[in-house]
Amino acid sequence: MSGPKLYEQSTIHKSSTFNNIIISNAENTPDKTAYIQLDDDGDEILKISYNTLISNSLRVAEQLLENNSKGDRCLIIIPGGIEFITAFLGCIFAGIIAVPTILPKRNKPNSRLNSILADSNPNCILTTADTKELVENQINSSTGQTTVKSILVVEIADLEDCTVELPKISPADIAFLQYSSGSIGNPKGIQVAQKNLVHNSEIIKQSFNHTRDLVVVTWLPPFHDMGLIGCMLQPLYVGGTCVIIQPTSFIKNPALWFKAISKYKGTTVGCPNFALDYCVEKITAPDAATMDLSSLTVLFCGSEPVRKDTLQNFAHTFKPLNFNRQLFLPCYGLAEATLMVTGISQKEEPQYYRSQLGGKEIDDTADNGDEEKESFWYTSCGYTWNNTDLKVVDPTTKHEMPETQIGEIWVKNDSVCNGYWNKPEETKEIFNAHLANNTSGPYLRTGDMGFCDKNHVYITGRLKELFIIRGLNIFPNDVENVVDKSHQALLPNSCAVFSVEKNNKEELVVVQEIKRMFINNHDQEEIFTHIIESISRNFEMRPHSIVIIYPMSLPKTTSGKIKRLECKELYLHNKLKVVSSWESAENYVENDLEENEIVSTQQVIFWIKNWLGNKLHIDPNQIDPDKPIPSFGLDSIGAVELESAINEKFDLDIFVGDFLENNSLNYLVEVGINNKNVPSD
Repeated sequence: MSGPKLYEQSTIHKSSTFNNIIISNAENTPDKTAYIQLDDDGDEILKISYNTLISNSLRVAEQLLENNSKGDRCLIIIPGGIEFITAFLGCIFAGIIAVPTILPKRNKPNSRLNSILADSNPNCILTTADTKELVENQINSSTGQTTVKSILVVEIADLEDCTVELPKISPADIAFLQYSSGSIGNPKGIQVAQKNLVHNSEIIKQSFNHTRDLVVVTWLPPFHDMGLIGCMLQPLYVGGTCVIIQPTSFIKNPALWFKAISKYKGTTVGCPNFALDYCVEKITAPDAATMDLSSLTVLFCGSEPVRKDTLQNFAHTFKPLNFNRQLFLPCYGLAEATLMVTGISQKEEPQYYRSQLGGKEIDDTADNGDEEKESFWYTSCGYTWNNTDLKVVDPTTKHEMPETQIGEIWVKNDSVCNGYWNKPEETKEIFNAHLANNTSGPYLRTGDMGFCDKNHVYITGRLKELFIIRGLNIFPNDVENVVDKSHQALLPNSCAVFSVEKNNKEELVVVQEIKRMFINNHDQEEIFTHIIESISRNFEMRPHSIVIIYPMSLPKTTSGKIKRLECKELYLHNKLKVVSSWESAENYVENDLEENEIVSTQQVIFWIKNWLGNKLHIDPNQIDPDKPIPSFGLDSIGAVELESAINEKFDLDIFVGDFLENNSLNYLVEVGINNKNVPSD
């Protein structure tokens, strides 16, 4: 399958590298603004031209090459912004393989960072002056041996032209390792080559119809593929401009995104599905005087299932801000294919497909008046671009599926990466697939299920039961391995985790067997609390439902593997053998609070308990202020919201990470008001 010839095929020669393309753009427009970085209030804190960006990046490359060689790995631990992109470009200019990763939290061991350190064996680390001490502490406390020899600081300066002799870079050279996100299991580093970056950047350019007039306004984290390639690197590829907002700034105040689009005349923005719902929820009073979305030409949506209701609600809510539903550009992709695989044209409106659930074949004539049968709208993720070959394949027989029948998505093009770093067996399985009785290939097995109709691709689910909640990829076995160890009454290797759709969102369900000796002798509230706390601590999310079941009642194969899909069916049809269960309340209403100024510690705690109750759908009277906050299930987005709300209301100074560490309410309030004129009780 390939997309219609809406645009001419790539004019970029196969011998081109991403490095050469962006340097060429800088030479053509040296004084043009490449990046603008904003603070929490939307004010500019840093602005850099193409010429200064390249000069600073070459300076980083020069520093790296003093003690490292082409092909070495360099961990980039920078929160984001212009310092991050300078570090990234410095690596790829030097031929050093960049390894972007998230900034670790204070005073908290980071198993993900330890795993990436062990897997990538970096020689050095790039960070900032503000975060160097934190990074050093994490490296010193990391488990196992580390190969890190130096930690370099990236600083932006008004440099004159910086020249340094760089190693020759070829299209086949690895530019960076993109590590999978969302789980605490061993992460896999996807080897993204120069040619992959060029090919995928051209796909985005063609589908989105980008030119040098591109202005991206992004809050997406740069250590994930959508934020890095789709938002931060695409402007460099076409010679445009990128306006950067920190992810935490967006979570605190999503209106900041809209205001930046209005101020800088943004043309392209993008996000996962959940962020559109988040904007509708939080921007309750759109201000047409400061939020004008008329400059937009593209709002791309991917990274998780794109829902018709979400798009419609967003378009309806923000129509007064001159948002047009035609601007939506649903797309599909994955890190193993660099980023984007399919997308509609910027000149088209989104298309939808109504299906009948419960069967393998899709029926678009489901509007037949049968109210007893459930139907579902699938959103088209468009078609392929830039000489991409896409097949829908039966994952068992390896035969190509007829149109409108569901199978696994297989992809072949120059965006498909080289494989996983130091994982030859997994690379062979995923990146070297061939159709039955057919020598064509190799194809990338995406693990995503879908179907094609009239040249459009529709994604229906995931083959290996990976699910996505709030933009994070979650592997069920990783959560299961945490849950069954959370309490002594739980039976090991007897947990099933899956997602269900609730209120247009994917929610997490946990089904866990209990040990026989505890069936009639257990504290169910204690078990629920331990499970919630363990999931929150490791994944920064909260389950929607927990079901404790009798031993030997979890569906498994004869070899002992958990049959999650069958378990999900039993859950949905209330056929599990339940010992006890817990579910997040749906209709909790926050207690009314006086608007008078709070003057006591206990009133501050009372306010936080009510905030948590309203946010997490739990009874605030059941919140023990001496228990760690993660035990209540507060995730990272909720922590940012709480930080912003409490600091604004009480003029306190509590760091967002404090809410995600094992701190109690009592401890945080005492610390937060320590230097304030608030009497303690």
